Amino acid sequence: MTAAAFANSMSTCILDFDDGHRLASGHPGAAIVPAAIASAQILGASTERLLTAIAVGYEVGIRIAASRDVRALDTLVTGRWCGQGVAAAIGWLKGDGADQLAEAMAIAGAIAPYMFVAEYTQVGNHTKEAIPWGTANGILAGQLAAEGLKGPLDILDHSSFNAEVLANGNDGAWFIESTYFKPYSCCRWIHAPIDAILLLRDQVIWQEVSEVEVATIGRTLSLNNQIRPTTVQAAQYSVPFCVAAAAIHGAKCLQPMSERLLKDERIFALASKVRLVVDPKLDEMYPGRAGGRVSIISKANKLEKEVLVPKGDATNPMSWDEQMDKLTEISLPELGDNHTSQVKEALFCLRDGLEIEPLLKCLSKARVD
Repeated sequence: MTAAAFANSMSTCILDFDDGHRLASGHPGAAIVPAAIASAQILGASTERLLTAIAVGYEVGIRIAASRDVRALDTLVTGRWCGQGVAAAIGWLKGDGADQLAEAMAIAGAIAPYMFVAEYTQVGNHTKEAIPWGTANGILAGQLAAEGLKGPLDILDHSSFNAEVLANGNDGAWFIESTYFKPYSCCRWIHAPIDAILLLRDQVIWQEVSEVEVATIGRTLSLNNQIRPTTVQAAQYSVPFCVAAAAIHGAKCLQPMSERLLKDERIFALASKVRLVVDPKLDEMYPGRAGGRVSIISKANKLEKEVLVPKGDATNPMSWDEQMDKLTEISLPELGDNHTSQVKEALFCLRDGLEIEPLLKCLSKARVD
């Protein structure tokens, strides 16, 4: 189970095309969904119980993450808190008692992956936010708690956690209901500038552009922002590169991002003209919002567009059809037409009939196309 959850978590987060939560500044789904599905398959759990376990995992993980002062943290890696959500989801699915659940969550929090290099490395790599390691950590913590291992139950009593958020969450609403989904396979902080550039691109002759100013939140400047990234993972954390790619090729080139973009000199040329500035107004809205503004200066004129709520946020959601299109773009090259159609049909069964078995069958099936 642990190996399957780790592999599926890695497959999800490596694309940088997953979901996330603004107040948590991280990505719960890439950890909690694979772990809960793997556990449910072993336990033979019902669809309703599995879906509830996922919601429980989101609630626990996001509450813990959202209770921190994200502006004061040295790193925002999801691996630090997703394991506690995983431990809660699986423990609830198994029917563990409150004491054992508390021990599992405490253990998961105490031994969470630290990710020392996350905020400063300039090398595109596969460890990223340590989400798969947090996933495996949460599973292991639950197994250890079941065998009697004790954790630091006062782990969340520290002053760095907001007790009000921990106790009451999101004013009675489930946190899973306010997650966002990414329409582009890159860091979420880049999505508002991408939305803005896409709204302007048909009005611009890019060869005539002298500068593209991207106004953003302060945290965006902690990304590598390389002009000429050499790996997809480095490119996913570069505002100049992603904005330039969207400007030249449109949204499809980031759905998901392809290695062929890394050889496009037109992208590099435009990326070199991108200048990042921190906008105090936008920065004040973070983490509740991660907006952006793009100003394009050319020989002919200056164009400007601001996006405060990028596509995919709970208040600007992707439709079901848009999500299915996204799935198709990811799946077709890897699974082919037949298997992709089966996965989509299975998701309709889950949505319309609360039937999880067709999806589990698809996930268990060896690649045949």
